[in-house]
Amino acid sequence: MSAIRYLLKHGTIILVIAIVLIMASLTIYGGIWPPASVVESESMQHSSAWEFGVINTGDIVLLKKVNDPVKDVITYVVGREINYRTYGEYGNVILYNAPNGDVIIHRAMFYLSWNNGTPVVYGYHNQSWMIVTKDYVIIYNCSYNGRNLYVNLQGLQGQDGFITVGDHNLATSPIFVSKYDAYIAADQNIFGYPPVKPDKVVAVAYGQIPWLGLIKLNIMRLYGQWPYYNEVPQYAYDYLFITLFAVFVLPYISYYSYKKIKK
Repeated sequence: MSAIRYLLKHGTIILVIAIVLIMASLTIYGGIWPPASVVESESMQHSSAWEFGVINTGDIVLLKKVNDPVKDVITYVVGREINYRTYGEYGNVILYNAPNGDVIIHRAMFYLSWNNGTPVVYGYHNQSWMIVTKDYVIIYNCSYNGRNLYVNLQGLQGQDGFITVGDHNLATSPIFVSKYDAYIAADQNIFGYPPVKPDKVVAVAYGQIPWLGLIKLNIMRLYGQWPYYNEVPQYAYDYLFITLFAVFVLPYISYYSYKKIKK
């Protein structure tokens, strides 16, 4: 029982030491600092309620640096061929530096390059679920709710890089191309961003710590720096409060209850 009393009495110090050790381990493994990033918006969510295994607003995603993004990042197109999934869909989710200075966390759909005016999509070899022309790319049954993705290549001629999409953005996009029964949702089309060049890729996301990022986001909100506070999924705050209670409150209640009973 003395060991239990020690843990309860010095729980805060032990918790701080544990957090430092975990952060150091994640930094060494990921090769990047900070080794994690808080998700600020719903662009990757798959539901209005918090869902395990996908990226939700307020989650903390773990990051791993990639030395050669063109080779090391598994895009949706390649991932669909080899049945490789992360966060509920095919391919890797990447963090990249957008032209406006934001860091975006979206799925890498495919890598685009050009050969004498002809688009080259890495991993494409006339799959039945995909069409590539000089003006557009269509990927069928591409979203978690079965939507088809339409990527307009006009204006992207000669520009190499990753085409990126938010899972939630595609599933809820109002921009419908009726001729092809598909939706426009790529960052390069809706935001006007160029394809993401390899040197703009910050990291690949490989894991997550659920809902704890809401603490940071609500501090940001106090200073007017978090405009997406209404995009937190249902039950996320409930899970956060339960976690905080279990980690910070319950041990002390148990400790002092034990002391009282002993007396």
